[in-house]
Amino acid sequence: MDSDAKGNTGPLGHDAAAYARRQEGLSPEPLRDAAWSVAGQRAAGVVLDVGSGRGGWIRRLQHNPNIDRIVSTDIHDAGASRLPGVEFHLGDVSRDALPCADASVDWVFAIEVLEHLANPRHFVKEAFRVLRPGGHLFFTTPNNDSLTARLSFLVRGYFPAFCDQDYRDSGHITPITELDARRMAKEAGFQSIDFDYPLPGRIPRSSVYWQRWVPGLRGRLWSDGLFALMTRPG
Repeated sequence: MDSDAKGNTGPLGHDAAAYARRQEGLSPEPLRDAAWSVAGQRAAGVVLDVGSGRGGWIRRLQHNPNIDRIVSTDIHDAGASRLPGVEFHLGDVSRDALPCADASVDWVFAIEVLEHLANPRHFVKEAFRVLRPGGHLFFTTPNNDSLTARLSFLVRGYFPAFCDQDYRDSGHITPITELDARRMAKEAGFQSIDFDYPLPGRIPRSSVYWQRWVPGLRGRLWSDGLFALMTRPG
């Protein structure tokens, strides 16, 4: 997603700004519900939301009385700038500095963003820079460690959310595994990283969830989504 707000294509030929305009920052409500339960309701102080789109996640955060200030950034303004009380900045987080001073933010959120970035490592390092000691980076991304994802890669050579159609229409260019996330956290200087897998998982080549047949299935092998919480040393 090495692209500027004018729509220039990056090294992978992906026009990030054009994708953002098409999608307008849409994100499934069940995913937002889960993210709110895991991290959103815990947030406090100054919050930076990355890849805000229409502002669906920001609207959730505005229900949290412990948040004092919300800063937003995206490669295209799909509506977040029009939300009351939000400080919006245009920018490409794959290469630009985040729009906050060093050690000035308590929480950074990136809901379904990293898979769209040509350089997620740059973003994670920038998140570390702007976070205060003890601050948190929380992100969600497709789970490429699930049984369905592993079978897809074995049989077809790509992960379920990263086929040609996803590349072309959804802008999914960078699959991230739990190991990748751990490495990025360590490289950036984060003290710890915790994972959660609260979403259900689909059976290969179907829209049916494993949990429909075995309700107790939980964890990395049985979820379509990876949630990660990185903490800067206090």
